[in-house]
Amino acid sequence: MRLCPRHFAVALALATLPMTGHADTVTGTAAFLQHEALPPTAVFEARVEDISRVGAAAEVIGSSRIENPGSPPIAFRIELDPSKVDVRRRYVLRATIAIDGKLVLTSDRAYPVLTHGHGREVAVLLRAAGAPRPGLVGASQGSPLGALPATFAGDLPCADCVALRYRLNLFPDGSFFLSTLYEGRSTEPAYDIGAWALSSDRGTLVLQGGREAPLRFRIVDAGTLRLLDQDGRDIESKLNYALARQPQFAPMEPRLTMRGLYRREGKAGVFTECLTRQRWTVLPTGANAALERETDKARREPDDELLVSLEGEVRSTPKAEGKVPSTLVVQRFIGVWPGETCGVRFATAELVNMYWKLTALNGKPVLAAANQREPSLILQSAGTHQRATGSGGCNRFTGSYGLDGNGLRFGALAGSMMACEAGMETEREYLETLPQVRTWKVLGQHLELFDATGTMLARFEARALR
Repeated sequence: MRLCPRHFAVALALATLPMTGHADTVTGTAAFLQHEALPPTAVFEARVEDISRVGAAAEVIGSSRIENPGSPPIAFRIELDPSKVDVRRRYVLRATIAIDGKLVLTSDRAYPVLTHGHGREVAVLLRAAGAPRPGLVGASQGSPLGALPATFAGDLPCADCVALRYRLNLFPDGSFFLSTLYEGRSTEPAYDIGAWALSSDRGTLVLQGGREAPLRFRIVDAGTLRLLDQDGRDIESKLNYALARQPQFAPMEPRLTMRGLYRREGKAGVFTECLTRQRWTVLPTGANAALERETDKARREPDDELLVSLEGEVRSTPKAEGKVPSTLVVQRFIGVWPGETCGVRFATAELVNMYWKLTALNGKPVLAAANQREPSLILQSAGTHQRATGSGGCNRFTGSYGLDGNGLRFGALAGSMMACEAGMETEREYLETLPQVRTWKVLGQHLELFDATGTMLARFEARALR
C-alpha cells in the first residue's frame, strides 16, 4: 500500500522510469516553493504535448484540470489514448495554475515524458509567472524573513582563526548562496549553494546545500538570524552568533563544483543547477567547449537534457538587477551522466499522513536490525479520526494522538508482543519515549519531537509509505 503522492515530500526533478506496456497514463505531482495553500478560485492544469514537428505548434494529446487544488504538492493523473502515442515522437509535460482566470504559476520547463528513455511519472516545479502575488512563490508579504532577495552577514566565532565571516544571500525562489571566509587563515571564501525552507512554526530557517547536514538559523526578526547547533538548539554563549540583514542586497559570484541538467537552447547552452534549481546561460568561454563536445557525444536527441558535473563560477549580469544571477562560466568539465536526474530537492514534508522513519532517539542514532522492519511512525488523520501507527522494529503498534498547534500528545499505545533476536531494547525505549512527547517541529523532510522542557526526544526522516 502506498500513500497518495499528495502526501509525499515534494520531488522537484523528472523521474525517468522505463516504460512498460501501453503509455496510457502520465501521473505526477506539482509543487511551488512556498507551501501556502492556494485560494479556492485556483485552477491547476497539466497537459502532455507532442513537440515532434519542428516549427509547428505543439499538439495536446491529454490533459488534467483540478479546481481548488489546495496545498502543494498537487497530485495529478492524465489519461491518454494509446493510439496517439508513437515511440518515434517526442512528448513533454507542462503545467499551470491560474487564479480568477489569471495565470500566476507555470512549470519552470518542459518535462520530457513517455518516449526516448523517459518515463510516465513526473514531478513538476512551478514558478511565478510575472509579478508575484501574496502567499505564492516569490511573495515576501507576511514572511518572517521580510522582503527578498536579501543579504545577511556577520563575523562568527572561530576556534583557529580571527573570525568566521558569513555572507548569506536568500532569493525569493527558495534558493540561497553562502560564502564563509576564515579571516586571518584564508584569503578566499568557501561557497555553498542550495535551497532554503522554513520550519513548520516559521521560526527556523533551514539551509540544505552541498553539506552533509543542513545549517539552521533561528529567525529572531526580519533583520536578524542566529546560528543554531546541528540539533537545532540555541548555542549557549555570550559570543556573537548572529547574522544581520544588510542595507542593500550584495550580489555574490560563487565558485564551486556543481551538478545540473544541461541542454542546448538555440546557439547557447542552459544549465539548471540541481540544488538551487536556478537556470543559467553558459558562456562560450573556459571549458564550455569540452562540455558541449562530451554532451553532444552522449545526447541521443538534439534537445535532450543531460546531467553533468563541473566546476564553475556563477556570474551576475546587469539584467539580473541584483536578484538571480543568469550566467555560468565552466572552469572545468568533469563528466556527463546520461539517464540520471537531479533527484529530490529539499522540501518541507507534512506532519500527518506521512511515513516517518526513526533516525535518532534520545540523542543516539537508530539503525534497523538485520532482516527487521525499521522503527517508524505514521500519524493518520481522516476528519476527526486521529490514529498513530508504526513499528518499533520488531512489533507494530497503534494508538491515539492529539494535535493542538505545535502541541502533540500520544495516548495509550498497543501492539503485538513478538520477540526478536535484535532491536528489542531500542523498541522498548522508543515506545516508552513517545508518551513523553509534548511538542513537534518539521524541518524540511525531518520531524523532531520534544518533551515538556524542550529537549529533543526523537528525530525522523520522511519516506515513502511502506
